[in-house]
Order: sequence, then C-alpha cells, then structure tokens
Amino acid sequence: MFEQLFETLTSSSLSFETMALRLVLSTIAGFVIGFERKIHLQNVGLRTHILICLSTTVIMLTSLYIPQLYASAKSDPSRIAAQIVSGIGFLGGGAILHQGLNIRGLNSAATIWTAAGIGMAIGCGMIAVAFLAVFISVLLMFTLEWFEQKHFPAEQIKHLELIFKNDMINIQLLSQELKNRGLLITNVDFSKELDEKQIRIIYTVKVPDTLDISNLVEGIKFIGNLEKIKLKY
Repeated sequence: MFEQLFETLTSSSLSFETMALRLVLSTIAGFVIGFERKIHLQNVGLRTHILICLSTTVIMLTSLYIPQLYASAKSDPSRIAAQIVSGIGFLGGGAILHQGLNIRGLNSAATIWTAAGIGMAIGCGMIAVAFLAVFISVLLMFTLEWFEQKHFPAEQIKHLELIFKNDMINIQLLSQELKNRGLLITNVDFSKELDEKQIRIIYTVKVPDTLDISNLVEGIKFIGNLEKIKLKY
C-alpha cells in the first residue's frame, strides 16, 4: 500500500492522482512551516506559507505537465522554476521590516524561501527530499531559538537620552555603569546648554531584552543629578 502510494507520488507521468497527492502534501508542508512562525507571533503565518508552498507546487506541476500534454511543445521546466526563484524574492523582501534602528522579519523571509523551495520539490516529485527539508527546517527553527537565547541573548539597538543638571559629568564612570547594566555602547552624542548648567548625552546602545529600566535609573541617577532619561528606537 505504502509502496504504491509512494510510486504514485514520485511518478514521472503526471496523472490526476499524482498531482492531487502532491498538492495535499504541499499544503501539509506549508502548514508545518507556517505553524512554527505563528507560534512565535509573526505576521507571516499559516496562510502565507501554505499558499506559497501550494502555489509553487502548482506552477511546477504545470511546467512539467505541458510537455506531457503537448508532445510537440518545446518547454523547459527549469525556466519556470527560475522565474519562481526571482519572484519569491519580492515576497520575501516584503516580510522584512525596519523598526527604528532594528530590522525584523529576516527569519520569516527565509522561511518564505524555504516554503517555495519545498513546494517546487514536491511539484517535481522529490517527496522524500521535500519532507526531509521540512523536518530539518522546523527542527532548526525550534532548537536554534533556544540555543541563541541561551548563548546569544537578544539585543535591540536603541537611543538612550540622558539629561543631567550638573555642569560636569564623569563620562567614563557613566559609560562603565551602563556597561555593568548590560548595555553595549556603539555611539555617543554629547551636548551642553551654554546658558544652563545642563548636559545632554545621547547613547546609541544595544539593549538586552532582560534590561530592568528602574534598576538602570537607580544606578546612574547619582552620577550627575539625573533630570531625565529616555529610551527609544
């Protein structure tokens, strides 16, 4: 039973049963990849990945079926596959968002490429390869997220604006205190009001997700009589 089903799926002769089974498997593959994205609350979720995987399978089946239906037609399936690769890049680019100094959606864009590739593989009858790719992709996305969170804590780039009433500030002491709180300084913008005893310092910093802002304030407010603190993208 299983052998017959597998032969139908991988047959080079495209019967309706073969194409229908490939479309069903493509839907399942897209669902599995999209489900992982949805668990992580990403905008590119179930429907997007299912439709990408399903549509690329349909396109590949069509490109393979044309020579079978019209024996005299000179059709190169690889040309249509190349167009899929070109077109999916625009869709992947749309998933990448620029929020302030941070870029989001790169992983979702990568899963769009993965879903397209898997859909094309299923359309060509490479069933074992396609679902091996599904398994490896989902396994990596779940396990590597845990690994990255443990060994490479997530960071976001933000602007930290500090305003002090004092006329003199120990910049080295302040920078060291920020580093002790887990902030990584990438740039510093210093300004001073000539008619007021006020100093404004704007740091561009990488901020860990675990940052306790109240703890940060307590650590730096006595360095120079802190008047205002603002953390923004």
